[in-house]
Amino acid sequence: MDKEMREYLDRRLLVLATKDDVEKLRQETKGNIRQLKEEDKANINEWRQDIKAEIEQLRMESKGEIDPLHEKITEGLQELRREIQSLLDQSNQAMKLLLQQVREEGTTNISHSREETKVDLDRLREGVDGLRGEIKQMAKEVAASNEKIKAGFMEVKDELGSMIKLSYADLEKRFNALEARVKALEKMVLP
Repeated sequence: MDKEMREYLDRRLLVLATKDDVEKLRQETKGNIRQLKEEDKANINEWRQDIKAEIEQLRMESKGEIDPLHEKITEGLQELRREIQSLLDQSNQAMKLLLQQVREEGTTNISHSREETKVDLDRLREGVDGLRGEIKQMAKEVAASNEKIKAGFMEVKDELGSMIKLSYADLEKRFNALEARVKALEKMVLP
């Protein structure tokens, strides 16, 4: 039958079917599905048992083949461990010798550096001492200059003081002369 015909018949049968028929069909389908599930579970458990048995059998068969291989690998690893240990021991000895040489060179370099540093510090000390002397000399000169400046300021102060006094005296004379003129003018203008 072709696809269109099947769809048409399915639609017709659905129209003709009653609720009871549909319910029976649903119940039967549920029962069939439950039965299939149980059968599938049983089959799966049976397959698991078979697979476990086959794996165990393979394990037993391969154990006879793996044990000699395992022994060879173990022997090879032990030989490799011995070779690595030998190489590590040689490397340790070489490192010790190298470190000893570095330590000796470092000691000689440190002693040379100390001597050079001491010489440099002595030169620096001499330079600082010379600088101190120059600073003291400059401080003395600055103090002398300060004294000269103070003396100069005192002279200027004295001169300005006398100029100010002269100026006040002169101003007072002029002021008195102006007052006399104002009084004379007041007498002339005011009877």
